[in-house]
Parts: sequence; C-alpha cells; structure tokens
Amino acid sequence: MLLAVGLVALAVRWCSRPMLPQLAFWCDLNWLVSRVWYRLRREGPCTVPASGPVILVANHTCAADPLMIIAACPTRVPAFLVAREFSALPLFRRATDLIHCIPVRRDGRDVEATKAAIRRLRAGGALAVFIEGRIPPRGQTLPPKEGPALIALRTGATVIPVHIRGTKYSESVAWSFFQRHRIRVRFGLPVDLSDLAGTRHRFAVREATHRIQAAIQCLAPPS
Repeated sequence: MLLAVGLVALAVRWCSRPMLPQLAFWCDLNWLVSRVWYRLRREGPCTVPASGPVILVANHTCAADPLMIIAACPTRVPAFLVAREFSALPLFRRATDLIHCIPVRRDGRDVEATKAAIRRLRAGGALAVFIEGRIPPRGQTLPPKEGPALIALRTGATVIPVHIRGTKYSESVAWSFFQRHRIRVRFGLPVDLSDLAGTRHRFAVREATHRIQAAIQCLAPPS
C-alpha cells in the first residue's frame, strides 16, 4: 500500500513539473544517484534564475560534472556543450538528446555549435559550459576558453559561476562514473558584465573571461 502511494505521489510530481515526465524521472534518478553514490552536497543556495537566458560556467574536474550540476540545480535543466565524439556514443546519446545538448568540435572553431548555443539562449534557455573546455590533467591548470564570455556578450544572458570540488581525478572518462566521490557544488552570484554587453571587441571578451574565471575561483574554499 505504501509503495503504491509513493509511486502515485512520484508520478504526480513528475507530471506537475514544468518538463516532460521522462525528463523529470531522469532528473529525479540522477539526483538520487548523485546524493547516494557520489555523496553530492550543494553548498549555499542555487542562484540560477528560474527563467530567462542563463549560462552556467563551471570548472571541470571529472566526467560526472554535468550530472552534478543538474542534480544541484532544482530550477533549470541546462543544456551542455558536449564533445562531438561523446555525444555520438549510444550510451550517452539518449541522455544528451533528452536535455538538448549541443555537440561541439574540440578545436574551438565550431561556428555551428556557437550559433546553436546563441539560438538556445535567445529563446530563453539555459546553457552550461566548462571554462577550461576539458578536464585538466592532474596537477595542471588550463587557460580559460573565451567562448562562454563571447556568447554571453552577444546574447546578454545572465552568467552564473559554478565551482565543483571533491571529485577524484581519473584519466579514464568512464571510470569517473564508477568512482565514489564526495562532491560539493557551489553557485555564485551573477557575474556583472553590463559595461561590456553588446560588444565583440577582443579586449571586452578577454575582460569578461577574466571576470568569469575569477568568480569561479572565488567560490573555492580557502586552502
């Protein structure tokens, strides 16, 4: 009897949320796995606005990072820019299609992916990007990519910095999903780019990139 009541309540929750029932089911399952297996905790409130164009820009620590951001953000389900070779894998294709991820080439010159991201934001959607572009090797740092700043300046989307920590580094992308982590996600206040909005000047893009990266780093706990 209790099981039946629970299933009915869960079904009502799925159908009442502003998303497709199958997406709501996937998000709830992801939240449960993230909390139990990856020991995910969100530090502080979620600052992602419930509507309007928004870009979540995060550091990148392991392959499971996108799942952690989705689980920690109850207000939106952002689409991610995903390396084209991963989005083509049968194991990931269904999930990436479900949240309308955008495949992108790794060379940083994928004009079609940039246009798709801009269209998504101009339609009021949510997008998530990792500022390094890929996972840095152990003990190394990578320079920030300017793509998130360029897209933000062209669309006027709100930029929310996100910091992820507590993951275990692995050279294997697949193994990251099977490892037990102790992940912490923190969302920051919107990055103020108002004085740079609407410009494509190289200096403005670099300055916006610097501000976004600094905002992410400020979310890290003191060492």
